[in-house]
Amino acid sequence: MVHWADYMAEKIIRERGDRDEYVVESGITPSGYVHIGNFREFFTAYIVGHALRDRGKKVRHIHMWDDYDRFRKVPKNVPPEWREHLTRPVREVPDPWGCHDSYAEHFMAIFEDEVSKLGIEVDFLHAYELYKSGEYAEEIRTALAKREEIKAILDKYRERAKQPPLEESWQPVMVYCPKCRKEAEFVSWDGEWKVSYKCPHCGGEGETDIREGNVKLRWRVDWPMRWAHFKVDFEPAGKDHLAAGGSYDTGREIVEKIFGWPSPIDLMYEFVGIKGQKGKMSGSKGNVILLSDLYEVLEPGIIRFIYAKARPNKELKIDLGLGLLNLYDEFDKVERIYFGIERAKDPEEEEELKRTYELSMPKVPDRLTAQAPFRFLVTLVQMPHLDEGGIIRVLQEQGHVPKELGEDDVERIRLRIRLARNWVEKYAPDNVKFSILEKPPEIELRPEIREAMLEVAEWLSSRESFTVDELNNAIYDAAKKREIPSKEWFKALYNVFIGKDRGPRLASFLASLEGDFVIRRLRLEA
Repeated sequence: MVHWADYMAEKIIRERGDRDEYVVESGITPSGYVHIGNFREFFTAYIVGHALRDRGKKVRHIHMWDDYDRFRKVPKNVPPEWREHLTRPVREVPDPWGCHDSYAEHFMAIFEDEVSKLGIEVDFLHAYELYKSGEYAEEIRTALAKREEIKAILDKYRERAKQPPLEESWQPVMVYCPKCRKEAEFVSWDGEWKVSYKCPHCGGEGETDIREGNVKLRWRVDWPMRWAHFKVDFEPAGKDHLAAGGSYDTGREIVEKIFGWPSPIDLMYEFVGIKGQKGKMSGSKGNVILLSDLYEVLEPGIIRFIYAKARPNKELKIDLGLGLLNLYDEFDKVERIYFGIERAKDPEEEEELKRTYELSMPKVPDRLTAQAPFRFLVTLVQMPHLDEGGIIRVLQEQGHVPKELGEDDVERIRLRIRLARNWVEKYAPDNVKFSILEKPPEIELRPEIREAMLEVAEWLSSRESFTVDELNNAIYDAAKKREIPSKEWFKALYNVFIGKDRGPRLASFLASLEGDFVIRRLRLEA
């Protein structure tokens, strides 16, 4: 089965022809936090570019920061006095938190830092700089000259949607007042480079040269303009943009009829959310999960894997609860399959899993780096007697990681230890959390259970070393001899050690504790 990114890469090559360079684009207005839903657009462009590169093609991935858009509303997490900056470019609005040069830069810096951890190659471009430098001056003049044609295209779709036509005074551009930097009224264009304006905010009026960057194309014209300007071949979009009569439909006509470039190939992506979270995330409302939040509990490779395996047109729900343990298990299995250590049941499925892993990695590692089982780490990080070194030692003793570890192995194990600690603290349900009782609990135990506990204690005290499987067999045998039901037996042991009816996998858990402590506790000694 062909991976969806490979399918798109083949389609782009087939429909766009053989090019010296293919351009894929993503972009967003930095008017709020760039969350994991916004990241889907970025990653979809990236992974299709990855598939093109794997075919020997040169690819440029542009991520456009629309930081010359207007500051349209004051989000809940921003002081109300920021209303005075409404209609200014978001790049010129002060940072309410005081840590960056502007409101837009606050959000751009966070996202760019997050993306850098994924090892993804991308060109971050800024609409603010492109407009201010005069880069788009010719296209702005073209749009003004073809105003009637653009208006006719937009009105055609408005009519289909049963909306009134645009006002006769409508222009394909807006003007920022050179004095107060708020949106001014467009008065006239001289047919060359000058636009006359009148500002309702500061009372300023006069002319501004298009090349000075105070004149900006409106969104429905700006987007197709830059497809032509940067020769974009592929850009994914959310279903709101790709809806009938939406900005993609109008953009297709505008880019071809006004700017003379074939509209890029599109791909619709669905929403991303967190399992159990209600409502759509909004960067301006602040109810968002960022990549930074995922980094607290997930390896970067697993984040890429989540997005790579999910078809973009399917809603993606990321489970940060118990499902996260299954996600680590799944990723580790796929990684082992890729490196030939494990096989999938179906050869076709095996090829698809290998390809998904390959596309998840900007650069596939030369070898399989040590995989510390996350599920087991969740147990180990809750043991007070184990520091980082102790956890690594237990993993080695129980055969979960090799005896000889390279720097990459140790670095990855340490990362997973930190992530497991974070997960236990932030997301683990109560039935996963435990603490070891300082002294034996005062509970009633049947004589048969007491005898079985003493037998396991004797077994442990008579051995200098043992495997987890051997301990597991000893635990089961002691109960079997006395016909103690497994459920009752395990419940008793968990209560003796952690005061709960259930807990982590028992043999691995006990083997990770200090031997003398386990023996004393089984004997119910303080």
